[in-house]
Amino acid sequence: MSEDIHALSGAYAVDALDDVERARFERHLAGCPACRAEVDGLVAAASELSVLTEAAPPASLRAKVLAEIATVRPLPPLTAPQAESGDDAVTSAPPAPSQPAAEAAPAESHGDQGRHADELSERRRSRSARGLARGWRVVVAAATVAVLAIGGFTVWRQIDKDPSRALADQVLAAPDATRYGARLAGGATATIVRSTSLQKAVIVTSGMAQPPTGKVFQLWLQDATGHMTSAGLMPGGGDQVVVLSGDASHSKGAGITVEPAGGSDQPTTNPIAFVAFA
Repeated sequence: MSEDIHALSGAYAVDALDDVERARFERHLAGCPACRAEVDGLVAAASELSVLTEAAPPASLRAKVLAEIATVRPLPPLTAPQAESGDDAVTSAPPAPSQPAAEAAPAESHGDQGRHADELSERRRSRSARGLARGWRVVVAAATVAVLAIGGFTVWRQIDKDPSRALADQVLAAPDATRYGARLAGGATATIVRSTSLQKAVIVTSGMAQPPTGKVFQLWLQDATGHMTSAGLMPGGGDQVVVLSGDASHSKGAGITVEPAGGSDQPTTNPIAFVAFA
Protein backbone atom coordinates (compact mmCIF):
# COMPACT_ATOMS: atom_id res chain seq x y z
CA MET A 1 0.00 0.00 0.00
CA SER A 2 1.32 3.46 -0.88
CA GLU A 3 2.60 5.59 1.96
CA ASP A 4 0.77 8.60 0.43
CA ILE A 5 -2.77 7.78 1.56
CA HIS A 6 -4.15 10.85 -0.25
CA ALA A 7 -3.39 9.12 -3.55
CA LEU A 8 -5.99 6.43 -2.83
CA SER A 9 -9.01 8.69 -3.37
CA GLY A 10 -9.38 7.64 -7.01
CA ALA A 11 -9.11 3.93 -6.26
CA TYR A 12 -11.57 4.36 -3.38
CA ALA A 13 -14.10 6.11 -5.62
CA VAL A 14 -14.11 3.15 -8.06
CA ASP A 15 -14.10 0.54 -5.26
CA ALA A 16 -10.62 -0.72 -6.17
CA LEU A 17 -9.23 -1.04 -2.61
CA ASP A 18 -9.06 -4.20 -0.55
CA ASP A 19 -10.73 -4.36 2.86
CA VAL A 20 -7.64 -3.24 4.79
CA GLU A 21 -6.91 -0.32 2.48
CA ARG A 22 -10.56 0.74 2.45
CA ALA A 23 -10.81 0.74 6.25
CA ARG A 24 -7.61 2.74 6.59
CA PHE A 25 -8.63 5.24 3.91
CA GLU A 26 -12.09 5.74 5.44
CA ARG A 27 -10.48 6.59 8.78
CA HIS A 28 -8.32 9.11 6.94
CA LEU A 29 -11.31 10.39 4.95
CA ALA A 30 -13.16 11.35 8.12
CA GLY A 31 -10.53 13.98 8.89
CA CYS A 32 -9.40 15.09 5.43
CA PRO A 33 -11.69 17.61 3.69
CA ALA A 34 -9.49 17.60 0.57
CA CYS A 35 -9.91 13.87 0.03
CA ARG A 36 -13.63 14.05 0.74
CA ALA A 37 -14.00 16.75 -1.89
CA GLU A 38 -11.96 14.74 -4.39
CA VAL A 39 -14.01 11.56 -3.80
CA ASP A 40 -17.28 13.51 -4.07
CA GLY A 41 -16.09 15.03 -7.34
CA LEU A 42 -15.23 11.64 -8.83
CA VAL A 43 -18.58 10.17 -7.80
CA ALA A 44 -20.39 13.20 -9.25
CA ALA A 45 -18.51 12.74 -12.53
CA ALA A 46 -19.51 9.10 -12.62
CA SER A 47 -23.15 10.08 -12.02
CA GLU A 48 -23.04 12.43 -15.00
CA LEU A 49 -21.50 9.75 -17.20
CA SER A 50 -24.22 7.26 -16.26
CA VAL A 51 -26.78 9.26 -18.27
CA LEU A 52 -24.63 9.82 -21.36
CA THR A 53 -25.67 8.27 -24.65
CA GLU A 54 -23.41 6.95 -27.37
CA ALA A 55 -22.96 9.15 -30.41
CA ALA A 56 -21.10 8.33 -33.59
CA PRO A 57 -18.17 10.69 -34.28
CA PRO A 58 -18.40 12.83 -37.41
CA ALA A 59 -16.84 11.38 -40.53
CA SER A 60 -14.39 14.30 -40.69
CA LEU A 61 -12.90 13.59 -37.25
CA ARG A 62 -10.27 11.07 -38.37
CA ALA A 63 -8.98 13.27 -41.18
CA LYS A 64 -8.85 16.27 -38.85
CA VAL A 65 -6.85 14.37 -36.20
CA LEU A 66 -4.37 13.07 -38.77
CA ALA A 67 -3.97 16.56 -40.21
CA GLU A 68 -3.37 18.11 -36.78
CA ILE A 69 -0.66 15.58 -35.91
CA ALA A 70 1.71 17.26 -38.34
CA THR A 71 1.32 20.58 -36.51
CA VAL A 72 2.11 19.23 -33.03
CA ARG A 73 5.63 19.90 -31.87
CA PRO A 74 7.21 16.69 -30.55
CA LEU A 75 8.69 16.61 -27.07
CA PRO A 76 12.49 16.87 -26.80
CA PRO A 77 14.38 13.63 -26.12
CA LEU A 78 15.04 12.64 -22.55
CA THR A 79 18.49 13.49 -21.28
CA ALA A 80 20.62 11.94 -18.59
CA PRO A 81 19.83 13.28 -15.11
CA GLN A 82 22.02 16.11 -13.96
CA ALA A 83 24.16 15.92 -10.85
CA GLU A 84 22.14 16.48 -7.68
CA SER A 85 22.22 19.94 -6.21
CA GLY A 86 22.08 21.19 -2.64
CA ASP A 87 23.29 18.96 0.14
CA ASP A 88 23.79 15.99 -2.20
CA ALA A 89 26.02 17.83 -4.68
CA VAL A 90 29.73 17.16 -4.60
CA THR A 91 31.62 20.35 -5.41
CA SER A 92 35.27 20.74 -6.17
CA ALA A 93 37.32 23.38 -4.45
CA PRO A 94 40.58 24.87 -5.58
CA PRO A 95 43.61 23.20 -3.99
CA ALA A 96 44.75 24.85 -0.78
CA PRO A 97 48.15 26.44 -0.74
CA SER A 98 50.88 24.25 0.57
CA GLN A 99 51.56 24.51 4.26
CA PRO A 100 54.11 23.09 6.55
CA ALA A 101 53.27 19.58 7.60
CA ALA A 102 52.95 20.66 11.22
CA GLU A 103 50.20 23.20 10.35
CA ALA A 104 48.18 20.97 7.99
CA ALA A 105 44.49 20.38 8.97
CA PRO A 106 43.83 16.94 10.41
CA ALA A 107 42.36 14.44 7.92
CA GLU A 108 38.72 13.40 8.36
CA SER A 109 38.42 10.14 10.23
CA HIS A 110 36.93 7.01 8.68
CA GLY A 111 34.02 7.24 11.16
CA ASP A 112 33.11 10.75 10.00
CA GLN A 113 33.27 9.67 6.38
CA GLY A 114 30.93 6.74 7.05
CA ARG A 115 28.44 8.93 8.89
CA HIS A 116 28.33 11.45 6.05
CA ALA A 117 27.84 8.65 3.53
CA ASP A 118 24.91 7.30 5.55
CA GLU A 119 23.29 10.74 5.70
CA LEU A 120 23.68 11.14 1.96
CA SER A 121 22.12 7.72 1.29
CA GLU A 122 19.21 8.53 3.62
CA ARG A 123 18.51 11.79 1.77
CA ARG A 124 18.52 9.97 -1.56
CA ARG A 125 16.18 7.27 -0.26
CA SER A 126 13.81 9.95 1.05
CA ARG A 127 13.74 11.74 -2.30
CA SER A 128 13.21 8.45 -4.10
CA ALA A 129 10.26 7.61 -1.83
CA ARG A 130 8.69 11.02 -2.45
CA GLY A 131 9.13 10.52 -6.18
CA LEU A 132 7.46 7.12 -6.03
CA ALA A 133 4.56 8.58 -4.05
CA ARG A 134 4.07 11.29 -6.65
CA GLY A 135 4.25 8.67 -9.39
CA TRP A 136 1.64 6.54 -7.64
CA ARG A 137 -0.70 9.53 -7.39
CA VAL A 138 -0.36 10.18 -11.12
CA VAL A 139 -0.95 6.51 -11.98
CA VAL A 140 -4.06 6.29 -9.78
CA ALA A 141 -5.45 9.55 -11.18
CA ALA A 142 -4.87 8.40 -14.75
CA ALA A 143 -6.46 5.03 -14.06
CA THR A 144 -9.47 6.71 -12.45
CA VAL A 145 -9.98 8.98 -15.45
CA ALA A 146 -9.73 5.97 -17.76
CA VAL A 147 -12.32 4.04 -15.78
CA LEU A 148 -14.65 7.03 -15.67
CA ALA A 149 -14.29 7.51 -19.42
CA ILE A 150 -15.17 3.89 -20.15
CA GLY A 151 -18.38 4.15 -18.10
CA GLY A 152 -20.68 1.34 -17.13
CA PHE A 153 -18.85 0.61 -13.89
CA THR A 154 -19.94 0.32 -10.27
CA VAL A 155 -18.69 2.86 -7.73
CA TRP A 156 -18.86 2.63 -3.97
CA ARG A 157 -22.00 4.70 -3.96
CA GLN A 158 -24.51 2.81 -6.09
CA ILE A 159 -25.32 4.62 -9.33
CA ASP A 160 -28.59 3.94 -11.10
CA LYS A 161 -27.80 2.36 -14.46
CA ASP A 162 -31.42 1.67 -15.47
CA PRO A 163 -31.58 2.75 -19.14
CA SER A 164 -35.20 3.87 -18.73
CA ARG A 165 -34.21 6.19 -15.88
CA ALA A 166 -31.43 7.65 -18.02
CA LEU A 167 -33.98 8.26 -20.78
CA ALA A 168 -36.36 9.81 -18.26
CA ASP A 169 -33.62 12.22 -17.18
CA GLN A 170 -33.06 13.22 -20.80
CA VAL A 171 -36.77 13.89 -21.34
CA LEU A 172 -37.06 15.89 -18.12
CA ALA A 173 -34.06 18.02 -19.10
CA ALA A 174 -34.95 18.43 -22.79
CA PRO A 175 -35.17 22.04 -23.99
CA ASP A 176 -38.64 21.43 -25.43
CA ALA A 177 -39.98 19.52 -22.38
CA THR A 178 -43.58 20.50 -21.64
CA ARG A 179 -45.25 19.67 -18.30
CA TYR A 180 -48.87 18.77 -17.71
CA GLY A 181 -50.16 18.25 -14.17
CA ALA A 182 -53.06 16.23 -12.74
CA ARG A 183 -54.32 15.74 -9.19
CA LEU A 184 -55.34 12.26 -8.05
CA ALA A 185 -57.55 11.06 -5.21
CA GLY A 186 -56.11 11.42 -1.73
CA GLY A 187 -54.00 14.44 -2.59
CA ALA A 188 -51.59 12.54 -4.86
CA THR A 189 -50.24 14.29 -7.94
CA ALA A 190 -49.11 13.16 -11.37
CA THR A 191 -47.07 15.23 -13.80
CA ILE A 192 -46.53 14.15 -17.39
CA VAL A 193 -43.54 15.65 -19.17
CA ARG A 194 -43.36 15.35 -22.96
CA SER A 195 -40.50 16.09 -25.35
CA THR A 196 -41.53 16.05 -29.00
CA SER A 197 -37.89 16.10 -30.13
CA LEU A 198 -37.20 12.90 -28.17
CA GLN A 199 -40.68 11.52 -29.04
CA LYS A 200 -41.12 10.44 -25.43
CA ALA A 201 -43.21 11.26 -22.37
CA VAL A 202 -42.47 10.65 -18.68
CA ILE A 203 -44.88 10.47 -15.77
CA VAL A 204 -43.76 11.64 -12.33
CA THR A 205 -46.07 10.72 -9.45
CA SER A 206 -46.04 11.79 -5.81
CA GLY A 207 -47.96 10.19 -2.94
CA MET A 208 -49.88 7.86 -5.21
CA ALA A 209 -51.76 5.02 -3.48
CA GLN A 210 -50.99 1.40 -4.33
CA PRO A 211 -53.34 -0.31 -6.80
CA PRO A 212 -56.03 -2.63 -5.39
CA THR A 213 -55.09 -6.27 -4.84
CA GLY A 214 -54.88 -8.09 -8.18
CA LYS A 215 -54.86 -4.83 -10.13
CA VAL A 216 -52.21 -2.68 -11.80
CA PHE A 217 -51.91 0.89 -12.96
CA GLN A 218 -51.70 1.03 -16.77
CA LEU A 219 -50.52 4.00 -18.80
CA TRP A 220 -52.10 5.09 -22.09
CA LEU A 221 -51.40 7.47 -24.97
CA GLN A 222 -54.32 8.92 -26.92
CA ASP A 223 -54.01 9.62 -30.65
CA ALA A 224 -55.81 12.26 -32.72
CA THR A 225 -58.84 9.98 -33.24
CA GLY A 226 -59.28 9.36 -29.51
CA HIS A 227 -57.91 5.80 -29.67
CA MET A 228 -55.99 4.73 -26.56
CA THR A 229 -52.74 2.79 -26.99
CA SER A 230 -51.08 1.06 -24.06
CA ALA A 231 -47.93 2.86 -22.90
CA GLY A 232 -46.90 0.25 -20.33
CA LEU A 233 -47.57 -0.62 -16.70
CA MET A 234 -46.51 1.33 -13.64
CA PRO A 235 -44.48 -0.62 -11.05
CA GLY A 236 -46.85 0.50 -8.26
CA GLY A 237 -47.91 3.55 -6.33
CA GLY A 238 -45.88 5.98 -4.30
CA ASP A 239 -43.32 8.25 -5.92
CA GLN A 240 -42.50 7.03 -9.42
CA VAL A 241 -40.66 8.24 -12.53
CA VAL A 242 -41.75 6.13 -15.50
CA VAL A 243 -41.14 6.51 -19.24
CA LEU A 244 -44.29 5.88 -21.30
CA SER A 245 -43.63 3.39 -24.07
CA GLY A 246 -44.43 4.39 -27.63
CA ASP A 247 -44.08 7.57 -29.68
CA ALA A 248 -45.59 10.47 -27.74
CA SER A 249 -44.69 13.21 -30.22
CA HIS A 250 -48.08 13.11 -32.01
CA SER A 251 -50.21 12.01 -29.06
CA LYS A 252 -53.05 14.26 -27.94
CA GLY A 253 -53.11 13.13 -24.32
CA ALA A 254 -52.10 10.52 -21.74
CA GLY A 255 -53.93 8.77 -18.93
CA ILE A 256 -53.82 6.17 -16.15
CA THR A 257 -56.38 3.42 -15.55
CA VAL A 258 -56.73 0.57 -13.08
CA GLU A 259 -56.57 -2.76 -14.94
CA PRO A 260 -56.38 -6.48 -14.11
CA ALA A 261 -52.92 -7.87 -13.39
CA GLY A 262 -50.94 -8.04 -16.62
CA GLY A 263 -52.76 -5.11 -18.19
CA SER A 264 -55.43 -4.79 -20.89
CA ASP A 265 -55.49 -4.19 -24.64
CA GLN A 266 -57.92 -1.30 -24.10
CA PRO A 267 -58.98 0.58 -20.96
CA THR A 268 -61.62 -1.30 -18.96
CA THR A 269 -62.21 1.50 -16.43
CA ASN A 270 -62.45 5.25 -16.50
CA PRO A 271 -59.06 6.95 -16.15
CA ILE A 272 -58.09 7.93 -12.62
CA ALA A 273 -56.05 10.68 -14.28
CA PHE A 274 -55.94 12.10 -17.80
CA VAL A 275 -54.10 15.09 -19.25
CA ALA A 276 -54.58 16.58 -22.72
CA PHE A 277 -51.50 17.77 -24.56
CA ALA A 278 -52.98 21.13 -25.51
